[in-house]
Amino acid sequence: MEVLMFNFRNDYHDLCHPKVLEKLMAVQGENNVGYGFDPHTERAAKLIGEALGKHYPVHFVPGGTAANTLAIGFRLLPHEAVVSADSGHIVGDEVGAVESGGHKIITVPTESGKFDPDVLNDHLESFGSFHNVLPGMIYLSNATETGRVYTKKELEAIREVADRHELLVYIDGARMASALMSEASDLTLADYPNYADIFSVGGTKNGALFGEALVFSNIRLADEFIYYQKQQSLLLAKGFLLGAQFEALFEDNLYFDIAKKANAMAKKLYSALDTIGYTPIYPLESNQLFVEVEREKIESLREAGQFEIAREGEKTLVRFVTTYETKDEEIAELLAVLKK
Repeated sequence: MEVLMFNFRNDYHDLCHPKVLEKLMAVQGENNVGYGFDPHTERAAKLIGEALGKHYPVHFVPGGTAANTLAIGFRLLPHEAVVSADSGHIVGDEVGAVESGGHKIITVPTESGKFDPDVLNDHLESFGSFHNVLPGMIYLSNATETGRVYTKKELEAIREVADRHELLVYIDGARMASALMSEASDLTLADYPNYADIFSVGGTKNGALFGEALVFSNIRLADEFIYYQKQQSLLLAKGFLLGAQFEALFEDNLYFDIAKKANAMAKKLYSALDTIGYTPIYPLESNQLFVEVEREKIESLREAGQFEIAREGEKTLVRFVTTYETKDEEIAELLAVLKK
């Protein structure tokens, strides 16, 4: 099998962090109760609560799309819609999963993937006729699809807009850890309940084998959630596999240390790219970098390693993603190709 020189395709091409694997291996032979009613899941929820500074209902789900469809579909009425940035993950990367459940996605234009609260408010003001769907929830991700992160001030402004229009707020935290460890962030995990009614704590893209945790900071919204999760075929019988992973991630600060390493490698990559004239188009804020590369160099890059194409063109927009496993040698190898 051909061994490529670098892998910046995504942050889930590993199996899982070694400490997560150790925890999973230790589960063998324990004879755990199913569906998340086991000691590992109970302790994982407790550890997340300790990190939040308060205990909230926590439900573990298999992946990011599962988290999004469950969080959005559970509390919206049939005639209600979810509002997203035009670049939102639920808009272009989940094959219409949310809309397949009967809820329209209303998109709001953005300049770099982050909501402008004034634009968001003006957009919401245009609804009200019974001929249209009724907005019921605001969806945003942190970090965003463009690698940007929100500040407290920005989230406060979005929360104010949501409250003005009596909307729920759901934050997709698939890359929450990277956002929290960002030098551009002034948020802690404990701040999330101030701005979101529901949010996900992403594991798949931060060292887990698979899985996300849904946290209901608006506690009443969690009532009977497990029934809906089961009905949607997204409640794992072997739920202890999810619990054990998050137990490992929230022991000894591992969840945050994994993201720190990924972000540190992104910083190195940003600096290296900038040095040779390939400055990313968005500020360095998380473990995702977007760089315009000449079309004629794309094939050479493909032969050398892995990455994603975000936009085709004479200047092809390429996405590079770093992880806790990214090596200095991979950065050097990428630069060697770009310099040719």
